[in-house]
Amino acid sequence: GPLIVVYKTAIDEGQGARRGAKLALWAERPDRLHAELTAPIGGVSYILDAGGGNVCVVDVSAATAYVGEDGPGAIAALAGVRVSVADAVAGLLDGISPAGLAVTRVGRADGALPEKLRIEDGARSFALDRVRVLRGRTDPRALGTGVPPDKLRVRPLTNFAGEVAREPERAGGER
Repeated sequence: GPLIVVYKTAIDEGQGARRGAKLALWAERPDRLHAELTAPIGGVSYILDAGGGNVCVVDVSAATAYVGEDGPGAIAALAGVRVSVADAVAGLLDGISPAGLAVTRVGRADGALPEKLRIEDGARSFALDRVRVLRGRTDPRALGTGVPPDKLRVRPLTNFAGEVAREPERAGGER
């Protein structure tokens, strides 16, 4: 199975409040990403799966999949910074800073997921600190597709930010 890295996250939306959570992450160049966000109490809250220019964010408790195209706002509601999936993967695996953002990466230079990562978007920031590495049981071909799971209600990705804003504690802990 694929190597999954579990991180402790710190999300600062630039207003003095920080959110924290655990994030299980898998990435592959150029734009395949799978992430599972776990709130401080409880199980997985959100799953982001993206690849081929498509993004799917699953709100587990609402049994709803939000789907759309990758772009700078594709993961902003979860990460607090406006970064496309392809740019997030380039930052994670290679430390490349997209235009307008600053990426600080600590880890091997061979394309492996980093020990630490920080993405800054002005006053906003998203930081990862490695906790452990796991071997996943899922076939890696099933990850990073951007396709919603069967039997979930499907809504446009553009609706997702509004849903998260109404329930911020589920998007990464208390503020």
